[in-house]
Amino acid sequence: MLSSISPTSGSFGNRSVTYKSSVSTNDIPRTLGAALLVGVSYYVGTRIGFAWTPNGQPNSTFWPPNAVLLSALLLTPRRTWWTFLLAVLPVHMFAQHQTGVPFWTAAGWFISNTSEALIGAYCITKFDVSGKRLEGIRGILIFVLFGVLFAPLATSFLDAAAVIFTGWGRNYLPLSVERFWTNALAELTIVPIIVLCCSRGISDMRRVSVAEWGEATLLSALIVLVAALAFGLQGGSLATTPALLYVPLPLLLWAAARFGLIGCSLSLLSLALVSTWYTIHGRGPFPHASLPQNILSLQILFCVVGAPLMFLSAGMAEARRTQELLRRVSGSLIQTQEQERHRIARELHDGLGQELAFVKVTLDTLIEKADASLQADLTRISNRVSVIAGSTHELSHALYPTTLEYLGLRKALKILCDEAQHGKDLSIRLTIGNLPEQLDRLTALSLYRIAQESLHNVTRHSQAKNVQIDLASGHGTISLHIIDDGVGFDARHESTGLGLASMRERVRAIGGWIDISSSPKAGMRMDIRVPLREHRAEDAAGVS
Repeated sequence: MLSSISPTSGSFGNRSVTYKSSVSTNDIPRTLGAALLVGVSYYVGTRIGFAWTPNGQPNSTFWPPNAVLLSALLLTPRRTWWTFLLAVLPVHMFAQHQTGVPFWTAAGWFISNTSEALIGAYCITKFDVSGKRLEGIRGILIFVLFGVLFAPLATSFLDAAAVIFTGWGRNYLPLSVERFWTNALAELTIVPIIVLCCSRGISDMRRVSVAEWGEATLLSALIVLVAALAFGLQGGSLATTPALLYVPLPLLLWAAARFGLIGCSLSLLSLALVSTWYTIHGRGPFPHASLPQNILSLQILFCVVGAPLMFLSAGMAEARRTQELLRRVSGSLIQTQEQERHRIARELHDGLGQELAFVKVTLDTLIEKADASLQADLTRISNRVSVIAGSTHELSHALYPTTLEYLGLRKALKILCDEAQHGKDLSIRLTIGNLPEQLDRLTALSLYRIAQESLHNVTRHSQAKNVQIDLASGHGTISLHIIDDGVGFDARHESTGLGLASMRERVRAIGGWIDISSSPKAGMRMDIRVPLREHRAEDAAGVS
């Protein structure tokens, strides 16, 4: 619901938009619906916060409402913030009254809760003008500085003051410290989940494969199991085995590396909820410490561990985006190169080739009419023109394989192998397994070019006598294996050659994997796997 609001100014989610001076009629139902959703979420978060409050303690061990409100403010333009504040006011007072909190204490907490969300949202939107919240290292840095540290720190003293002045608790400074870590942990774990899920929607979930879902399920089960083992065993498991405290760290690294910021935050949230739940029910990790000390230790632990993991996941996400951008640029350059090759090949075939054919016909006509003294010279010129025309045709075919376009990959490779071994002491064995009826044009062209470059290297440099080429598809990939028994080369030093570099770029451009292994006098082996892409309507017909 939050992500469906149509803001008229600033940024929303991953989209940059321009605000108008007034709210359109169509925006009113969406804004009211979003405010209602925020109110309900705030109430649920408040009930969770009270459920994680130890008996006789004024502070909860985990307080989600502030994080829920901050997330809503980050997802919407500032002109709609007041609607969320109005929506959570009755919800806040009602939830506090249900638990028996005095009116003035509840009112003070409302001021501190909303102030924390407003301060955090204002500072984050002020310094992060890109509109892409929590994306990249800079986005995470701004969020941690203002949403996790500054805003909770600035309002924790107000929180504790409301408790002290209304007689709901004592010891102002310890209460302030407890409030800060409680709110900071909730902001750190909840806000990324809500913001990223609402801004990205379900589009990312649709791209998740079955294997990734299985991996996520396994990771979730391990996190719950480890949390129960480390924090839930009766008698203080960490006191007898302190190393158990570090068992969740590999799982958090796994989540950050494989599932990004959302996976990292969900894992931290699960560990925080499970560990604090066990602690408030008498199973603290350190049995000789008091309940507040146990809670504070866990909160500091998860905050100190969680923040670096978020930076790690953001850095890895930036690296993946950079790699994807390079892959797209490389693919665009290769596609542009192929288009230029196609243009030159067409000019050679339709332009120069036709002119040479006309010259050849003219010369043959002159030979028939010429005197015997000129026929020999004209015949030599005609033969020379025939050779040039043949070379032009071969060059045109090498620049752009028309056989691939009209006959498909299977037959084009057979013709390529026949031409490569024609008139040479070379045996090429081509094996083509089960291929789809139609292949993506770029995939077929890239595989053809790789085979063409490999055979060129074989005939020019490797001195090989036998070449084996295997092409097959299965399990969503296409595999190409090329093996020769030539002189080989030192792959550690030769892999930067222009031909091999071109192969690597072609494989990278279509999202594949390539491994080239060779050593002097030991031949060469090339293994390539590329994803099997669906044939698109705009691709050339017959590529199979």
